Amino acid sequence: MIDDNDENKNNKFFTICELSPYLAIKEKTLYAMVSAGNIPHYKIGRLVRFKKTEIDAWMESQKVNPPDHAGKAADIIRSVKRQGRVGDRIVRKAIDEVCRSAYISSHGKPDHDVKGLGKEDV
Repeated sequence: MIDDNDENKNNKFFTICELSPYLAIKEKTLYAMVSAGNIPHYKIGRLVRFKKTEIDAWMESQKVNPPDHAGKAADIIRSVKRQGRVGDRIVRKAIDEVCRSAYISSHGKPDHDVKGLGKEDV
């Protein structure tokens, strides 16, 4: 037997203010997503509402699987072996290619040199 409270929770509609903490997304960002049509929503006049079940399904569709770096490295090694030559240049190219594909802007560039605090030495 389905509890009416469970059914009501699944059919709940969120306002922007309620959805913001649920998804941990700023209200301003949600408004932009609604305007662009990037998130499922309902409009009642000027009011915007979001159905919980549709938001949960939409979030599942946003899942991104991590890249397969090991597979890419193996492909590079196979191509090097097919060419029949091994050397520093080829190895460096393979390492650089894997590093570029693993670059995440929030962590900075992998080859970024740290240079003090930007103040001149006295």
